[in-house]
Amino acid sequence: MAAERRAGAELLGLQSPPRDDKELFPATPDNVLRRGASELSYNEFYWKYMQQNWPVVITDVSTNWKCQQWTSNSYGDDNANANGITNSALAGAHINFDYLRRRIGDCPVPVADCNATYFNSHAKVELNFHDYLNRWQSRIENEAEEVNSNVAGKTTDNLYLKDWHLAAQMPGYDFYKVPKYFASDWLNEQLIEQKRDDYRFVYMGPKDSWTSYHSDVFGSFSWSTNIVGHKKWLIMPPGQELKLSDRLGNLPFRINEQLLEEHKVHYFTINQTANEAVFVPSGWYHQVWNLTDTISINHNWFNACNILMVWRNLLNNLKAVRKEISDCQQMDNFEAHCQTMLRASFGINYLDFIELLEFISARRLAALVDNSTTTKFILFDTYKMSDYHVQYDLECLRKLLTLMLEDSSVQQSPAQMERCQRLLSQLAA
Repeated sequence: MAAERRAGAELLGLQSPPRDDKELFPATPDNVLRRGASELSYNEFYWKYMQQNWPVVITDVSTNWKCQQWTSNSYGDDNANANGITNSALAGAHINFDYLRRRIGDCPVPVADCNATYFNSHAKVELNFHDYLNRWQSRIENEAEEVNSNVAGKTTDNLYLKDWHLAAQMPGYDFYKVPKYFASDWLNEQLIEQKRDDYRFVYMGPKDSWTSYHSDVFGSFSWSTNIVGHKKWLIMPPGQELKLSDRLGNLPFRINEQLLEEHKVHYFTINQTANEAVFVPSGWYHQVWNLTDTISINHNWFNACNILMVWRNLLNNLKAVRKEISDCQQMDNFEAHCQTMLRASFGINYLDFIELLEFISARRLAALVDNSTTTKFILFDTYKMSDYHVQYDLECLRKLLTLMLEDSSVQQSPAQMERCQRLLSQLAA
């Protein structure tokens, strides 16, 4: 399948942005638009939404994905009504548990307990996948029986399978296709090529499972496509989260509309259904609830549009690390210790970041030297970049490296300074 997709790679036809600023404004201030995949071009999405860092919901994105087989209509409305069970009680019947068990092995999976907290996060457990499915299916059946018999509800667990690297775990199983809008993904481009830990995830959760209030790792973009189910999002532009911080600067673990209204937070509500992808821009804090039993595919990523934001977040996190261990400034290798702590707390440090820039630069430069080499980095086995796209990536890299060479931390590290200078020279040649 991957070879077939490479043979007919789709062009990411990025062109220069519109000159009229009015064309770039993505939506009214009080709305997050829905755009159909059949009418939203890659070029429009790139400049209107990614470049402007504005959310959008894209419909009809997963119709032909193989993971549609994870859903089932075996419990239809007629069956539900015949047994006196409401449609809402049977929302989870749309999960094809038998198929999931047959297709995916009984491997360990990461699970969050939405009824328990641990250091301002959901408590984490590890279950075997089939055990998780059994518990989820039993919960659905118990809820259906309670509705049918009018028996008082039982206390049930609320376990959410999150951050599951299924695509990396089963590389031969092409269960979804990255929508073209999200294919310019520097982060996963490097990690997949180098067979390292990626940021591609499967989420599966019962009705009422949820994710806590947060913004995404590194200050990255994220996208989330519902395969089945209905999610509710509360999402807000960067800076609005500060209205919710306490006197120590701590943000709440969970939010609701009442809290946001009381603090005069400007926010948006998104109701996401199956076959829809939510694009979450950099730095937009959000909380998400599963209103029904839900399965989604999710990525975190960054590219030329938000790489500067990622760099600024890296700078700010390094400052926080230095402040935390400021009493150790006189120790040998203080900066090296700071970089070690930065990687532990933020996920990457300066050298990791520079390595990523070197990787992306090398692939783009190779494409300029010999256009045929573009086939060597078909993105997600599906997409190739236009010449303008390659040039734009390189121009953004040049601007970023110029800024990095002005940073005092880079200047204090001969190794970092030399690598940044060498890379900028290569890009300027």
